[in-house]
Amino acid sequence: MEKFLKFKHEVDLAALQQAVEDPRIVVLRRSQITDTVQIRVPDDISNKELKKLFGPFEITKVYNEFPYPIQETGFSRFLPWPISRFLPR
Repeated sequence: MEKFLKFKHEVDLAALQQAVEDPRIVVLRRSQITDTVQIRVPDDISNKELKKLFGPFEITKVYNEFPYPIQETGFSRFLPWPISRFLPR
């Protein structure tokens, strides 16, 4: 399963991979648009466990899907569902 991590401070991908002691977790890439890091983890690891595994790096948010950078504009504020629901996956 792939997840996207948002860190409080900017991190280096090589340092991030070295900090993780679990060989099942693979750091894949950094997204320049959303400033998140994509990782591959087993399905049985929870978000709380992920935050503990990346010890010295402070994780602010864990996304299960790619976080689309959508700006809330005039009309979208009045929709009863999120606009990201209409985006193709």
